[in-house]
Amino acid sequence: MIKYSIEKAPHVRSKDTTFRKMMEFLICVAAIYLAAVIFYFVKGGINYDNVTYGMYAIQNGLIGVAFSVIPDFLFNIRMLFNKHLSPKERWKMYFYKIGHSYSYVSGLLLVLLLPIGPEWWEIAVTAFISTFVMKLLFGGFGSNIFNPAIFGRVFAQICFASDLTTYLPGASKPNGVISAGASITSMPMTEINSNLSFFNMFLGNYYGSLGETFAFLIIIAGIYLSIRKIIDYRTSLTFVGAIFLAALLVYLFGGYGANSFEFAVRFVMQGGVLFGAVFCLTDPVTTPTSRSGRMIFALGAAIVTLAIRLYTNNPEGVAYSILLMNAFTPLIDKVLVGRTSEVRKPAIILGCLTVTVLAIGLSFGITHPLTQTTALVSVLKEVRI
Repeated sequence: MIKYSIEKAPHVRSKDTTFRKMMEFLICVAAIYLAAVIFYFVKGGINYDNVTYGMYAIQNGLIGVAFSVIPDFLFNIRMLFNKHLSPKERWKMYFYKIGHSYSYVSGLLLVLLLPIGPEWWEIAVTAFISTFVMKLLFGGFGSNIFNPAIFGRVFAQICFASDLTTYLPGASKPNGVISAGASITSMPMTEINSNLSFFNMFLGNYYGSLGETFAFLIIIAGIYLSIRKIIDYRTSLTFVGAIFLAALLVYLFGGYGANSFEFAVRFVMQGGVLFGAVFCLTDPVTTPTSRSGRMIFALGAAIVTLAIRLYTNNPEGVAYSILLMNAFTPLIDKVLVGRTSEVRKPAIILGCLTVTVLAIGLSFGITHPLTQTTALVSVLKEVRI
C-alpha cells in the first residue's frame, strides 16, 4: 500500500482507495496510449513486412504491460503453497496481490516513454527488469524508492540507444518523421522552433516518444487528476513553472526578443516535461510525503533537467532528473517533517523557487548564449508536418 503521511486531526473519512485512484490514473494513461495508437494508424507508414505503425504501437503496449506483470506472477507464486489457506483462498490472494501491485500501470507508462522503434524483445527485457529490480526487490508496491517506468526508460537508453528511433527498422519513413531516428528531444532548441508549427506541437502531430508528444491531452489529464486529487498539482506546476521561467529568461538573454515567450512554451512542450510532470513526478510512492517537500522535489528535478538540457550533450534530462530526486526523497522528508509550520512552508518554498529560477535563468542566459546553437542546426531538414 502507498505510505501516506499522518497529519494532525481533524481527519475526514474518504471513500477513495488506492485501487480506485490507480484505476483512474490508469484510464488517463490509457487515453494517451489510445491517442498514440490512432495517430500511428493515421499518420504512420508501413515497414518492410507491410505492417503498419499502428500495429506496432499496439504490439509495444501489449508487450510492455505483459512483461511488467510476469515478474508479479512469478514472485507471488509462493502464495499458492500457503498451507494455512484453502485452495480457493490461495488463488484469490494470488490474483489480489498481482492486481494491487499495479505493475501494468508502470508497464504502460514505460511504453509511452519509448518511441516506436525498439524491437519487441528489447521492450520485454526492459519491462521485466523494471518491475523485478525496481519494485519487487524493494518489497513491492509502496516500498520502491525509484519510479519503475522512469528506471526502465533510462535502462533502455543505456542498453538499446541505437534502436530508440521514431521509425521502424527497414521501414519507409512516413511523412514528417524525424530523420536519422532522432526524436523531438534530440533536436537543438532552435531547430524545433523553426521546423514545427506551434499548433502541431501542441496537438502532438509529430513523431517522438509514444506518449510524450500529446501536450493537449496531457494537460487535460493533469487537470482531471488534480481535481480528483489523485496527483498533487503543486508538484506539476512547480516543475513546469520553473522550467518555463528559466527558459523564458534564457531566450530573452539569447536575443529572441518578442518570440521568447512562444519559444519558452515550446521548450516546455518538447520532450518529456509535461508527461513527466503529470504522470511520473507525481508518483506518491517515490516522492516526499509533505506538500512543501514535493515542491522542493519538483524544483530540484527542474534544476537538474535544465542543467542537462542546456549544458550537456543530452537533449532531454527529465528521466535522469526524476531518478536523481527519487534518491533525495528520504532526505527531504527527514529534513522537513516537524521543522516548519504548515503556514510558513508555502512561503519558504515559493521564495526559494523564485530566487532559484531567477538565478538559473540569468546564469544560463549570460553564460550559455542560445544563438550559438544555430551552428548545430544541421540534424534535420526533412521535418515539414
